Amino acid sequence: MIEPSTTDPAFIDSQISRRGILRVGGLTVALGALVAACANEVADKKPARIGDAPTPSTLPEAVVSDAVIFRTAVSMHYSFIDAHKLSKQLGKLTADQSAIIDAYITANQEAIKELQTWTAKAGGEEWTCANPRFDRVILGPIKARFTGRPKQGAEETDVPPTDDPNRDAMALSHGIETLAAATHQSLVPQLSQPEYRGAVMTQGHKSARRAAALALFINPDNLLSPGNVQTANIEATTTTAAAATTTTQNIAQSSGGATTTTVPTIANPTEYYAIPSQFGILSAVQQPVGIPSSGAQFSINMETPSLNSFIYAGQTCSAT
Repeated sequence: MIEPSTTDPAFIDSQISRRGILRVGGLTVALGALVAACANEVADKKPARIGDAPTPSTLPEAVVSDAVIFRTAVSMHYSFIDAHKLSKQLGKLTADQSAIIDAYITANQEAIKELQTWTAKAGGEEWTCANPRFDRVILGPIKARFTGRPKQGAEETDVPPTDDPNRDAMALSHGIETLAAATHQSLVPQLSQPEYRGAVMTQGHKSARRAAALALFINPDNLLSPGNVQTANIEATTTTAAAATTTTQNIAQSSGGATTTTVPTIANPTEYYAIPSQFGILSAVQQPVGIPSSGAQFSINMETPSLNSFIYAGQTCSAT
């Protein structure tokens, strides 16, 4: 059989049909797409990886050692000092009140020195700044309730400044020393050596004494919580003063009419006791602060340090 010549017009006419043109056109498009894809792949300096992905790096294990606990205690005392300084800065304290807070700042500084010694003895490095989580999560919102701030997130109104900075400042300093006592008590069972446990017990005792003294300064008659008296089957009498609404008159008003200003009141104001419970309190300290709304103040829970606020080995103040 004789093969037709490719230059034979009959061969050309028989091969290039409409269907053939479509086939050739489709092949051209496909080849064009392939070339384009190859071109993009060459131009991409970070092509997709083929095969097994590398094993992700793991974070170092967070070990709660004796040194970590002492470092955490030190950080909390730095935060307690920040809180007392906040009371002095915003609380419009009297001379007597300011002297008490100054003494408490000094006491917390002494606690830091002692705890730094125990940190070194436990094999840890000194920690020289406040607890970052406590200052951010607790002291930040408390300060905003003193000074006021614009609304955030889903809030409908701005946060107004407190109506009584002195009341809130003294309450804050009392709450801080109460938390200090609870903090050291919570750390006792987490330490491995009796001498370490004794060190934090000593600091907890000092903090509890400071909280008791400040409670009596605020409420001189409140020595023992009525709840504890009832538990002990001892009859006790308590006097509760009714909260009054204060009005003021503007005598300089030219129109002759009187203006009345209603001072917000607290339906159930916080009572402070030198001995608030039969045993040390480990629950969160509910800290009231700010202008009352519907008869109640904003309250924030101040909790003892836990895993998310411990100061672990390798952490530094510069990295917080």
